[in-house]
Amino acid sequence: MVHSRKINFAVIGCGMLARSQHIPNIANSSKMRLHTCCDLSEDALKECRDKFGAINISKDYIEVINNRDVDAVCIATTEKLRLPLIAEAAKAKKPVYCEKPLARTLEEMYQIQKIVNEAKIPFCVGHNRRSSPAMLEAHSIFRSHIENPKP
Repeated sequence: MVHSRKINFAVIGCGMLARSQHIPNIANSSKMRLHTCCDLSEDALKECRDKFGAINISKDYIEVINNRDVDAVCIATTEKLRLPLIAEAAKAKKPVYCEKPLARTLEEMYQIQKIVNEAKIPFCVGHNRRSSPAMLEAHSIFRSHIENPKP
């Protein structure tokens, strides 16, 4: 499937991680548009609008998820809030990228899995550390030590 327009992303939870990683990545992408930022912090929302060019800002995640112009949702809240956010996104049939950790308990994870599977939405949990430059270098150092041990 070829998209002829940018994907409108909403970011829910605009704390330090979101403002240092997800929001700049979306804002600078040629394939995505930072459509809406949602948070309870006025300061975070102001930064999302002024620094990153968010088209909309909101404190109401239900309104954001159900906005028909929002194509996908990035969830970067605390894990305490992820289950209800994912459930709302699944109900709205919106694809979700969720920051890790996914849930507080194994039971919550199973609930999320059931919700996502029943809704048949695209769903991804962020697990990038194994591909980060620091981890790749650490792996290389470890591997070379295994192959040629030195005290």
